Amino acid sequence: MLNRRLLRTKAVQALYARKLTADANRLLALDQIEEAFAPDLNSMEFQDRVKLTAMKKQAGVVLDELIKTGGQKENEEIPAKVTTVANSAFLAYQRQTTSDGQKMVRRVLNETESIHVDFIRVLSMLIELSHQAKLDRERRYDDPEAPFPKDSGLNSNRVIQVLEADKTLEEEIIRNGISWTNEMNLIRKIYREALRKDAEYEKYCSQAVHTPEEDQLLVQYVLRQVILKHEVPLDYLEQRDLYWTDHSELIRGLAIKTLKSADSSETLQIAPLTKDWEEDSAFVEELYRIVLEESDQYDVYLDDQLKNWELDRIALVDMIILKTALAELIHFPGIPVKVTINEFIEIAKRYSTPKSGKFVNGVLDVLSVKLAKEGVIRKSGRGLIDNK
Repeated sequence: MLNRRLLRTKAVQALYARKLTADANRLLALDQIEEAFAPDLNSMEFQDRVKLTAMKKQAGVVLDELIKTGGQKENEEIPAKVTTVANSAFLAYQRQTTSDGQKMVRRVLNETESIHVDFIRVLSMLIELSHQAKLDRERRYDDPEAPFPKDSGLNSNRVIQVLEADKTLEEEIIRNGISWTNEMNLIRKIYREALRKDAEYEKYCSQAVHTPEEDQLLVQYVLRQVILKHEVPLDYLEQRDLYWTDHSELIRGLAIKTLKSADSSETLQIAPLTKDWEEDSAFVEELYRIVLEESDQYDVYLDDQLKNWELDRIALVDMIILKTALAELIHFPGIPVKVTINEFIEIAKRYSTPKSGKFVNGVLDVLSVKLAKEGVIRKSGRGLIDNK
């Protein structure tokens, strides 16, 4: 089942990606300014390069002020053309950064929804491997130098048979566009190099009769140790999903839960990715939006807390994690303080520097107490749990 830590991680990833695109858009805006103040080589009039260079630098300063504050201080010494060019570049920056930000949120949410597709793909791979096992067992002549027992196989496994016969799973496979027609070489390779060479699977195939418990243990073993660990299927799955490392644990959990229910067609239930996707996606979008809207205020809180630190040496992802944690601490009264702090410590440990976990912990511990005393952080309902 989709957990809140992954959702928090997605919000952090979207904010990080937005910051990178914003930096890139600033460079494009500076290019626009440079072009506006470049000497006109086709003009017959004198081109004052020194003056143009000075105006270009002024426009760059004005641009950065606009990006930082959203407005420009009145300064009669700044030429009108500088202000005009800087404002034009800023509007282009703002428009593109807003568009990119919306795309980042949609992208991380689409990536999260794709976890369900990969989960169904893994179940489908089990079924395809059982087809290979059936063909292998039906083969009349085997390699005498590498004999393999055929008393049973993945295709005779009761759990696999339930999966294969289930119409709902079949519809899910079709609906998500999962087809192995062009990937049969991969399936054969997984069967030959991963499954057929596995000692546990060979032992299973050497016995003609199995209990339901043995069938269940075998199919879970194939999932964990073959599909999700052997380099051949793992390379394939990692290439399909850039965030496979983040998603694989959840995919495994969904698959195991489904397999455990597949002792019969009456009990089979395809595990849902989430109980309420609208609520989960709204949580990510809300965290993302709040951080953007309150970023300047969070800078004030953090500047005071980090006054003995060199801010430019703090990892960008750490600052984003701290701001996202502040958004949750302040604007989600139903989530306990300790839960928020512990979750973002774990995110920092996994996605930032080796020392980031302790750094985030130290900053949030002190800041959460301070902001609670000031009435900035107010908890209610379940949010009051373990806050003493």
